[in-house]
Amino acid sequence: MTIYDFDKTIYDGDSTVDFFLFCMKKRPRLVRFLPLALRLSLMYKLCIISYQDFLRAGERTLHVAVRELDNVDALVREFWDKHEHKIKSFYLQQKRDDDLILSGSCEILLDEICRRLGIRHYIGSRLNLREGRIEFLCYHENKVKALAERFPDAEIDAFYTDSMLDLPMMREADIVYLVKKNRIRQWSQKHAG
Repeated sequence: MTIYDFDKTIYDGDSTVDFFLFCMKKRPRLVRFLPLALRLSLMYKLCIISYQDFLRAGERTLHVAVRELDNVDALVREFWDKHEHKIKSFYLQQKRDDDLILSGSCEILLDEICRRLGIRHYIGSRLNLREGRIEFLCYHENKVKALAERFPDAEIDAFYTDSMLDLPMMREADIVYLVKKNRIRQWSQKHAG
């Protein structure tokens, strides 16, 4: 099985950020959440706040912000109509039936693009929009946990990522490729001396 991170790996950018900006154009009142979202993300990535604190603050924000969005499914389809071209050509050229997308992006975004690309296997962060809850954040060591739950016997031939934050997943793969824009280089090979 070959596993791919999504954002900045096979998608040129951060799909969650792009979707939020897309929604802000459609619903300008969402702009009031931008400073908080940026601050929380930065604080979490810099380990200033814990995973649990990040989730609690994110849920409070999501609970209020989701009231601004009606028909999220239609917004997601319209978003991908405009952003599908950002899927990198290297991936489209080597895509296989047993590929797995393992991403911090929300499954509500991945559902549509994976359907369009014919990708059957994907795991992402899960949101409950009705209740404004983050059910699972597929990030860092949670990627390994999610993979073990969904595919307990998975043999990872290769893992493609853009970030060393995926180190827990990198340790699980036979071969790891780092992707920077359109440049791909092998990072390591498991069991190599």
